[in-house]
Amino acid sequence: MSAWIKSYQALRQHPKTRKLARRVGGVPAAIGYLHCLWWWCIDYAPDGDLTNHDAEDIAIACEWDGKPADLIKHLSECGFLDNGDGLRVHDWDEYGGALVDGRERNAQRMKRARAAHVQDTCSARAGLERKKERKKETRGRGDTSPVPPAVSYCPEDGATIQADGHCPVCQKVPA
Repeated sequence: MSAWIKSYQALRQHPKTRKLARRVGGVPAAIGYLHCLWWWCIDYAPDGDLTNHDAEDIAIACEWDGKPADLIKHLSECGFLDNGDGLRVHDWDEYGGALVDGRERNAQRMKRARAAHVQDTCSARAGLERKKERKKETRGRGDTSPVPPAVSYCPEDGATIQADGHCPVCQKVPA
């Protein structure tokens, strides 16, 4: 499934982007590196924390051909990466955090739906089992239905009882 992130048109003119553009070869290149980084984060650093990834990982993510350390330096100096308690994407919640939150909400919703489906399935199976048990219990007790059968047979000789209630063979009226 393809994911997407917010990309504001103001990014092109933002001072941080303009500063990065001077260092990486222009505005289109700067925006391209940023988007490649953000897209990569969706899959490999969904919380925006890059501390488990080295500079080369990030350079590969951004499609950067220069020295990996230079890219980290440029992104940090221009304010796109925070390099305090570990390397993090600046304002990640604004760009990709909503996607991560949405995925988490969707996962929880699906978990609840699956649990409800299992409960419904179990209830239906239990009802079917109860029905089978009731059917087993009534076997051998004869017909307990209030509706008489359409055809009756004489218990003495097995002949079909006539419409007037008499057996044509023994001439008796069965009880």
